[in-house]
Amino acid sequence: MSTIKQVAQRAGVSPSTVSIVLNNRSTPLPISQSTRERVLKAARELKYNPNIFARSLRTKRSYSIAILAFDIVDPYCAHTIRGVEEVISESEFHTLLCDVQNNEEKMKDYFKLFKGNRVEGIVVMATTLELNRRIIAQLHEEHIPLVVIGKEMPGPIPCVVMGNLEGSFSAAEHLIKLGHQRISFILGPSQYVDSRQREKGGRSALRKYGIPFDRELVAEENTVGWGPEAGYQSMKKLLKKRKKFTAVVAFDDISAFGAIRAISEKGLKVPDDISVVGFDDLPMSAFSNPPLTTIHYPMREMGRQGASLLLKLLGGQTIKKRKLIAETHLVVRKSSGPAAM
Repeated sequence: MSTIKQVAQRAGVSPSTVSIVLNNRSTPLPISQSTRERVLKAARELKYNPNIFARSLRTKRSYSIAILAFDIVDPYCAHTIRGVEEVISESEFHTLLCDVQNNEEKMKDYFKLFKGNRVEGIVVMATTLELNRRIIAQLHEEHIPLVVIGKEMPGPIPCVVMGNLEGSFSAAEHLIKLGHQRISFILGPSQYVDSRQREKGGRSALRKYGIPFDRELVAEENTVGWGPEAGYQSMKKLLKKRKKFTAVVAFDDISAFGAIRAISEKGLKVPDDISVVGFDDLPMSAFSNPPLTTIHYPMREMGRQGASLLLKLLGGQTIKKRKLIAETHLVVRKSSGPAAM
């Protein structure tokens, strides 16, 4: 097991400098960024692992950062958490994963933990509107440093948001340029910030090209806990209406998979009869049958950006740009094609 003295020797600094860097303490004469990076690199190479509990008792700090996830089974959560972990693991802090599962009682339990000063910062992955609005306000009132991923925040709270409007606009525009005029939409639960924004972006594309929006071609599932079954049932509802449509923009890739199954069971083909576009660009989307046309956004990078913002807050740095927008782009595969005649 390596020691702080060995880290100091590898980095070419004193043990006290190593301690200052690893504990992120301020000093009258600031330590240069290059020295900090050298110390952190030496600690990683030597696999230096200070006794967290002893350090916490000594400094009266937890060195814990909570990741508040709405559902760790959700692929969006999983990829975003990976990004957060990648950044935090390179710092002096460690993470505490809190799986809320969209349950307010669980959120209250975690809130008690946060209020007990057992975490030094929080990365909040926002989904449902009302739950997050209340909780985030409470956390802010407790003066706990936090960063929100997935929801634009008013005031001083830093956030990393995805380009939902731009992404859904691109999805609908792609279909319109393929000649589709009757485009349906599968929306997520109305409580989801993403669902409302993606509907707005899709409608904006229709409006630009002079195509009327038909509410009858919209399927909305208000069950929190979205998955392929919801996409499957939503498509079945659309097909039962007997209102002709040649394309669908799904809420996400997972619901698109369910929609494709429902289309196939009806004896129809994708994209010959109905084109399908998803949203997320999950790794599995390139291997679905057919490979899914979708909107890519960098979930992992959003996690990295959120974690970096939080570390800056904890380090006392000034954050000039408090809202970061993750850019999306269209990935065209085999699930979309020219409108059926």
